[in-house]
Amino acid sequence: MITTTPLAQELNTIRQMLPFLIPLAVIELALMFIALIDLFKRENMKSSTRLIWVFVIVLINTIGSIVYLIAGRKDKPIDSD
Repeated sequence: MITTTPLAQELNTIRQMLPFLIPLAVIELALMFIALIDLFKRENMKSSTRLIWVFVIVLINTIGSIVYLIAGRKDKPIDSD
């Protein structure tokens, strides 16, 4: 009888999940790049606002990218301080 270690069982589980995880990772990266490209193409956005959106998009990953693409793309004039 062949016994497998817990580590070998975990690696086997991960190997079985890869076909599902890889497409999700590709979609997540694509959303992040689309959001960042759109963010840096915006000319009418303050630097501080842009920096906050960069942190939201990069650190919150998928949800941050979706929030930016829905809420952050609204054209707003630059606030004069």
